Amino acid sequence: MTAPIYSFPEPEKKSAWTDKDQVLAKHEVVFRDTERDAAIHRTKLIRERMSPPGALHLPEKLEAAREKHGIPDGFFRVAAGFDRIFVFPIDPFDADEKLPGSSLYRPELTQQKDLQEGYRGVLISAGLTAMDRLMSHGYELGDIVMTNKNVPFARRMELLEGKPMFVLVMRDGDLAGNETLQADILAGKRRVIDAGDPDEYEHQVSWRDGGNNWTTVKKQSVYVQDCW
Repeated sequence: MTAPIYSFPEPEKKSAWTDKDQVLAKHEVVFRDTERDAAIHRTKLIRERMSPPGALHLPEKLEAAREKHGIPDGFFRVAAGFDRIFVFPIDPFDADEKLPGSSLYRPELTQQKDLQEGYRGVLISAGLTAMDRLMSHGYELGDIVMTNKNVPFARRMELLEGKPMFVLVMRDGDLAGNETLQADILAGKRRVIDAGDPDEYEHQVSWRDGGNNWTTVKKQSVYVQDCW
């Protein structure tokens, strides 16, 4: 009788990923957007440093800009003097993806150097000399303005967990343009007219007086506050 032949069992073929796949199958893998988490945390810190609407007695347009762009109270501790103006820098790509329920920009998407150099921002304060010039050219507090690059001085106004927030300090003549004014002109709310006599030019910004008529009569200055 022939003795049975014994052999080792055929080894089970496994890949190097078999065990790992079994582990991953038992545990849900959660991917986190750390950039988004950081931006949400930063937004929370900024909101905590903002007074309720109306508490700072700001002009209506500036109050709306403060809420939209998240400007902390520290930026309103000092009033600009003489021909100086203060501009709060904002993201130049305002149409990019924002945080859910917030219009604040993601800080990682814009380098701190770009904000300090200036480019685009909210006009938040103006000295008395600057006020006269700005109003005569259709500029108001709360307008989105374009600045000349490398002109402003950047001054720290707030510190969020070691990261500074800057205000841009410059003269009124260092502004290069006004987005808000242009938007009003395109919407038919304001326009530039020649208010001079037949022998000279005197271009001024006019606006509708509530109907179809246009006027250049002085309106209540947006710089004069009830608390003054």
